[in-house]
Amino acid sequence: MKRRAAALPLLVSTAVLVASTSSAGSSARPDEEPGIRAQVGELPAAAAAIMSGPEYDTARWLYSVAEADTGRVVLADRAGEFVFTASTAKNFTVGTAYATLGTDTTLTTPVYATAEPVGGVVAGDLVLVASGDLTMGGRGAMSGRVDHTFTADTIDHVYGDIAPNAALVPDDPLAGLDDLARQVAATGVTEVAGDVVIDTRLWETFDGQEGPAPSIYVNDNILDITVTAAGIGQPAVLDLRPQTQAVTVASTVTTTDAATPTSLTVTADPGDPTSVTVSATIAAGESQLTIHRVPDAASWARTLFVEALDRAGVTVTFPAVGPNDQADLPPAGPYPAEQRVAALTSPPLSALGRMILETSYNTGANALMCLLAVHGGSTDCIDGLAAVHSQLGLAGVDTDDVVLFDGQGADPASTTPEQMVTWMRWAQTQPWGEELAAGQPVLGVSGTLASTGQDGPAAGQVAAKTGTSVDVDPTTGRIYYKVQSLAGYLTTERGERLVFSLSMSGATYADLPTGLYQANEDVAAVAAAFQQAL
Repeated sequence: MKRRAAALPLLVSTAVLVASTSSAGSSARPDEEPGIRAQVGELPAAAAAIMSGPEYDTARWLYSVAEADTGRVVLADRAGEFVFTASTAKNFTVGTAYATLGTDTTLTTPVYATAEPVGGVVAGDLVLVASGDLTMGGRGAMSGRVDHTFTADTIDHVYGDIAPNAALVPDDPLAGLDDLARQVAATGVTEVAGDVVIDTRLWETFDGQEGPAPSIYVNDNILDITVTAAGIGQPAVLDLRPQTQAVTVASTVTTTDAATPTSLTVTADPGDPTSVTVSATIAAGESQLTIHRVPDAASWARTLFVEALDRAGVTVTFPAVGPNDQADLPPAGPYPAEQRVAALTSPPLSALGRMILETSYNTGANALMCLLAVHGGSTDCIDGLAAVHSQLGLAGVDTDDVVLFDGQGADPASTTPEQMVTWMRWAQTQPWGEELAAGQPVLGVSGTLASTGQDGPAAGQVAAKTGTSVDVDPTTGRIYYKVQSLAGYLTTERGERLVFSLSMSGATYADLPTGLYQANEDVAAVAAAFQQAL
């Protein structure tokens, strides 16, 4: 088994043990080069005890902690060395999107009729023009929110293929499409004699490390499959969300006794990606969410919109299930305003950014990179990184010390703790800075840190983006930690804000669950020790 995870969320509940705030020094390794490692301050004893654990004999600990107001570094070690960013790089992407596009910016998804309706009939097509809206009315977006299910006990559904505790967002993922369909019907349209087309030309779909980032999203382009046990030896019961013809699901899942671990696999038919099979077993008394990631987002959205139109009383001549044919669309550019028959507005960018930061949503971060490219006049998403580097330069970051390949922080994206602290300190001084700070996961409270440190004295006082990147040795099954990191803010007992970046790189663990649990616990505990000692 191999898992590359630039933003792998923690799948287990954790608790941070915070020790005393006394201090102890740390020693450099004999092979370290003078001038590379610069140690500032005394390492708190609680942090030193964690770092000296046997699993960290092969690891580096890199960190920098500075006063937010003055920039004075109060604690640092190896702060000038490169280390993988993993998902802490999302602070670069989201901050740049706020600075460039504006925190209050919304995205509008319009629908156009290519022919004027006559007697309720459109003798042409309906075209939904994708805007990059990550919600399309779901996740509470119809009320201006972007909800998620990252809590102390559950994880968001976008990780349902790797997390047994994934949970659905309690909202209708088709709310936006249904609203658009009702608007179309309200204009008097009852029939579309042509086809329904999703115009996805806003940007070229970006092939991210963990999947594509297109310009259209409905339910995160995921089919949710909730599997519920029946009687032992009996077929399990499947519940699909959304209910649609877009994907056909078969099941061979059987119910086992309660002592047998649940194991679910979703496999697409190689010859027909719209047909999937759920297999393996589920333990008696259990219900578990798994997911199917839809590979063709445009055709998925097209089918869902045709079905929404049908619910609104608008019939479409072309069948609901079929390819999204953009061949006959007019040249890319604005559609005539008089052809618009419906529109959907997203929540503000700040709400989208907060969800991306709190859940470490890789596809969402890559979509922001794509929006930055579009803002700069390009349909090539990677061009959005030019805007990121421009903002880094304005922040006083040495851009030679930041290496990025996408918006999510996929390996081998790298920087130094020193440069990350420079960015986070500058960000807080910007008009959008408090929005970025407010979106950070909070120790023991929210997002990817919700399950960690709930009972410790630092709970609520560490707000930082998490980053995780691991690989598993295919022969031994041992897990190698390329990085476990945090980057954000500490609030002291005196109410003073500190900016920090903390990374651990190079530890190994017996297996994946052990590594995921212990690395996250230990890195968070070190951050908590910093907060308590300073």
